[in-house]
Amino acid sequence: MALIGKIRNNFWFVLLVLGLALAAFVIMDMMNAGNQGGLGPKQIIGEVAGTEIDYRDFQKAEQALYSGGTDSYAGKTSAWNYLTEKAIVEDQASNLGIGVSGDELSELLFGSQLSPVIQNVYRNPQTGQVDMQSLLGVKQALQNGDELNPDFVLRWEELQKQVIKIAKQEKINALVSKSIFTPKFIAENIGIKSSEKVSFDFVKIPFDNIEDSEVTLADTDYSSYISDNAFIYTNEEETRVIEYAVLDVLPTAEDSVNIKADLADRATEFKSKSSSTEDSLYVINNEGFYSPFYARQDDLTGPIKDAVVDMNVGDVYGPYLDNGGYFIAKLTGKGVIPDSVQASHILRPAAQGDVVGMASARAYIDSLRVLVETRKADFADLAIDNSSDGSAAQGGDLGTFAQGRMVPEFNKAAFVGSTEGGLYTVQTQFGVHLINVKKKVFNDTNPKYKIALIRSAIVPSEETQNTVYEVADQIVSANRSLDALRTAVEGKANMSIERTAPLKANDYLVGALGGGETSREIVRWAYDVDSKAGEVSPSIYTYTDLVNYFNNKYVLAGLASVTAPGLSTVSDLKNDIEVSVMNLKKGESIASKISGSDLASIASSFNTSVESANDVAFTAGGVTGLGNEPKVLAAALSQAEGSMSKAIIGNNGVYVVRTNSKTAGTAPANVLAQTRSLNNTNRGRVNFSLLNSLKEKFKATDNRSKYF
Repeated sequence: MALIGKIRNNFWFVLLVLGLALAAFVIMDMMNAGNQGGLGPKQIIGEVAGTEIDYRDFQKAEQALYSGGTDSYAGKTSAWNYLTEKAIVEDQASNLGIGVSGDELSELLFGSQLSPVIQNVYRNPQTGQVDMQSLLGVKQALQNGDELNPDFVLRWEELQKQVIKIAKQEKINALVSKSIFTPKFIAENIGIKSSEKVSFDFVKIPFDNIEDSEVTLADTDYSSYISDNAFIYTNEEETRVIEYAVLDVLPTAEDSVNIKADLADRATEFKSKSSSTEDSLYVINNEGFYSPFYARQDDLTGPIKDAVVDMNVGDVYGPYLDNGGYFIAKLTGKGVIPDSVQASHILRPAAQGDVVGMASARAYIDSLRVLVETRKADFADLAIDNSSDGSAAQGGDLGTFAQGRMVPEFNKAAFVGSTEGGLYTVQTQFGVHLINVKKKVFNDTNPKYKIALIRSAIVPSEETQNTVYEVADQIVSANRSLDALRTAVEGKANMSIERTAPLKANDYLVGALGGGETSREIVRWAYDVDSKAGEVSPSIYTYTDLVNYFNNKYVLAGLASVTAPGLSTVSDLKNDIEVSVMNLKKGESIASKISGSDLASIASSFNTSVESANDVAFTAGGVTGLGNEPKVLAAALSQAEGSMSKAIIGNNGVYVVRTNSKTAGTAPANVLAQTRSLNNTNRGRVNFSLLNSLKEKFKATDNRSKYF
């Protein structure tokens, strides 16, 4: 009471504080308004081809076009790629005078030349066809000025931008591809080279001719290899390598016992339910599965498959172990059910929840049923005149169908307790049906079973998760350097240090950990200005099981290295290139031991044999017995007949090649056809390579890592 009295006495002060807070909020909102009418600056996430990409525009594109995926960062990457490509396309289209008119846009959105963007969005997954009815409904709503859902308006605006971007891009591609031409002499030369063939003998000495223990690698060997392959190992931007240890969170034996005991208690509750409604509600509340269909015994899995034969309807079996979890199963139905049914129906539509509409539809169906039962009208004729279903034109004939093809209420009426020739009235989400069961097909007379299942996954308890977290906390608290972490992890059961490939500032995939928010947090830490190579992050990174929603692993991360733009260092690549450097060193050692000018004697000295390759074309990607060895093929083709090469260090060993014969290539008989084929091939590459080339030319300034 004293506190309340003080507040009352100083209420003016409370109002002042609230007023200042409100003013600060308004000012902050104005400062963050950017180009939306506020006073603050834009939030520029990037720039390319002279176009700034504002963070708010980025968010709109991401939300409208790329949200809803399992990994939000994959969507963010797609949104970034789209916006940078759009900026480049707009720049090039402006320079070339390329645009999209209003009539053309309308045709791309609603006409006979639909944009692939619209086709993908409005394609019916069941039919594979574009849902033109929905699309034309959108057109009508836009023309009428109907009030539309704000989310739909945002999505439609972004879709239009994407349609325009694709249309302009296709025009630019067409402009470039149509300008590509292959001169006659090039077509002839390619034809000659492509038909050139060579026959040769060779000796292969595999790298494993020398044991790994016989080779010593120094840092100079690695650095020489990196320098010789600089075009592969040169980075355009900074990269960082992360090493991490994973503590998996696994259920204990006690966890398993407790889960089974809990499910046993629920089995008793489940058995007490005495109606299908109670059964289905209990299953829903326990996140189980209530099947409306009957299954053959052979379709069941686990111990229930054998147990169900001796069960009575209402019995509960379990808990039993199957597929990584405990189950209880209740038999809710049993009978000799047809495998398929041939039927027709008449549908009078009514919306679910529309009591008046459903009553009217039922009365209509009842009147039709009387006409059929009194033989005053034929069922097929009534279906043609009165049914709103697509089968009306066929007299309501649905053909022969198995369980599961129809909605549960329809399925039950057709399969359970029905008789051939019988009429059945049933209400579904579509309205009211009059069903005529014409034929019931039985493959056998064995009973089928309807089963309700409740499953409890065997997952670690919260106590177990906390225990593993405490272990992780102890390790990270006591080992603040990466060297110390490596030592601490060494020898521990089920733990090891893993190393990522070089990561860039905007990457979101961390080695075997994959993507997601937690992986992105690790990358963000690695690129923090205060993070130094050799340090361990003070945070414990938690990964969650996406199915059962528990903490399934805790990760300790350290920053292994920081590599500035330019040629990669030995420390960055040592683990990745060790095998290649080892093979090169072995190859050099083997090559130094090769002597003589006779293939047979060389083969004998290395306990191998002479092999042959005949009529090998210049364009051969792989040769039988040789594999993919371009250096070997190049040597065989370039040297004179009867000549023998020096030692060649290839992809899989060291080779010596003797060229036996060469067949000169011939010009193509139809140079015009060859020219046309080359033109088509080169023009086809434009769609894939032109935009990538433009992206290389217009290097984007990328500030994404400052925002997410």
